[in-house]
Amino acid sequence: MSNRIELEKGYYLDDKYKEILNKLKEEKFEFSNELVEEDTYFTDINLNFIENKTCLRIRKTNNTNVELTYKPKTTKHTENYGKKETNVNISRGDYEDIKYILKELGYVEYVSFKKHREIYSKSKNDFEYNIMIDHIENIGDFIEIEILAQNYDDKEKVQIELENLIKKIECQNLKPKEKPYRDLVKESKNKRKNDR
Repeated sequence: MSNRIELEKGYYLDDKYKEILNKLKEEKFEFSNELVEEDTYFTDINLNFIENKTCLRIRKTNNTNVELTYKPKTTKHTENYGKKETNVNISRGDYEDIKYILKELGYVEYVSFKKHREIYSKSKNDFEYNIMIDHIENIGDFIEIEILAQNYDDKEKVQIELENLIKKIECQNLKPKEKPYRDLVKESKNKRKNDR
C-alpha cells in the first residue's frame, strides 16, 4: 500500500499534440510507458461520491496489474493543494472478488471505460513529474499534468511547481478539463443513450 500526495490539472488536447511533445522534450521529459487502463468507478448509493469527487476505483493496467485506489472527497483545500491517494495492489485473480466485496458493502458500480495513455516522466527535487496524454473513445484526447510527492507537507511547493510546469509546456491556453474522466464518460454514455 502506498500513500502520497498528488496534484494534477487536465486539459483538452485538441490539435496541439506535436507542439506539446516538443515542449516536453525541451523540459527533459522522457517517454516512460504506453498502456491501456481499464477503470471501474464506484459510488455510494446516494451518489455523494460523485458530488464531492471522492474516488473509489479499480484499475486494470494492460490486463495484468490491478490496483484499488481511494482518494477522499474534494474540498477547497484539497482542490488547491491536492489530496492524499491510497493505492492497494490486488492480485489479478482477485479482481472480481474485490468488485463483489465493494458491491456487498453497498457501493454501486458507476461507470467503466478504457483509456489509452502515453506517459512522459522525470524526477526532480524529490518530486515525480508525469505528463499523461490520454485518448478515451467517444470522449476525446487530453493531457494531464501531475506532480507526486511522498510528503504531505510539500503540498504548497507542489502547487507552485505545477503552475510553473503548466506555463513551461504552454497548456494555460488549452481548454481546462474541469471534470474527472469518470464524469465525462458517464455524461457521454447518458447522452448517447438518450439520443437513441
